[in-house]
Amino acid sequence: MPASTASLALDVISARLADFEPEWQRFLQRIPPPTPFQTPEWLLTWWSCFGSGEPHVLVFRHDAGIAGVMPCFLHPWNGRRQLTLIGAGISDCLDPVFDPAHVSGIVDALGCHLSQTPGWDICDWQDLSAETPLQALGAGSPDTPCSEIVLNTPFEAFLQSRPAELKRNLRQCKNRSRAFGGLEFEAVSRPAADLLAALIDLHGARWREAGQSGTITANGSAEFLLDVCPKLAGRDMLRLFVLRLGGRIAAMLLALRNQSTLFSYLPAFDPAYKKYGFGHVLHEHALRYAHENGYRAWNFLRGEEPYKFNWGAQPIPKRRLVLRRS
Repeated sequence: MPASTASLALDVISARLADFEPEWQRFLQRIPPPTPFQTPEWLLTWWSCFGSGEPHVLVFRHDAGIAGVMPCFLHPWNGRRQLTLIGAGISDCLDPVFDPAHVSGIVDALGCHLSQTPGWDICDWQDLSAETPLQALGAGSPDTPCSEIVLNTPFEAFLQSRPAELKRNLRQCKNRSRAFGGLEFEAVSRPAADLLAALIDLHGARWREAGQSGTITANGSAEFLLDVCPKLAGRDMLRLFVLRLGGRIAAMLLALRNQSTLFSYLPAFDPAYKKYGFGHVLHEHALRYAHENGYRAWNFLRGEEPYKFNWGAQPIPKRRLVLRRS
């Protein structure tokens, strides 16, 4: 039964998520999500690949229309019943999407729901923005930050402002490539299955060469990527940047997108060319593409690797909120 608070009603969807998707999509046409990680394409695919327990998707309604969606699931974890955000673990931005006109009422309704629902012991919500409205429910703690470059200057001026060592590495990489026939760059909006498979293979090879498992292997996310990428591409939310050396793929970068920002999600490099540093050149081409195609930001997503800050990225704080049933 829906529970109402301050003119809002709350429905809990615990089965048949696919049936809710059309209505969810209509809501997001009116209130666009900040990132592709907050779309049904991403989240429902995540659920089909990684979901456990049962869905607990909170749908806040006002005058029969949706005012907010908070996709969670309830599952056993470490001996407790945990309420977790769908998408956790491999998604870098997981704030629920709320209509700005109803945020206060939604948070109040959420607080009432949690206090009146006995089926959970702990809420563990990660990858929230620093300004998440959910922090009204608890103080939270810092989470792994993202980082972003604001693209507000012409590309050549941006490139000239980079550290001297980075520019020297770029020159050396390009000089070395001439012995192999030169470099070719391509930005692909609808990659074929074999190109996605090449991305996954190169990512795994790179990390095996380093004696580590890598993100895809550690998370078991190869199937997820092969499933979600065509869905994102179908809504023009994906770019695959490819750098070829003499016709052979040397480096790749999977990025997600919205109208203003490219989100750098998954890089992959051929370990045979590790010493040449072609990843620097791939980032140069991808950032040039972002500048020339009118994007306002390049987001490196989660992690504080030094190369991101050499390219001029600035950290974006994030929050994690843990609530325990009293």
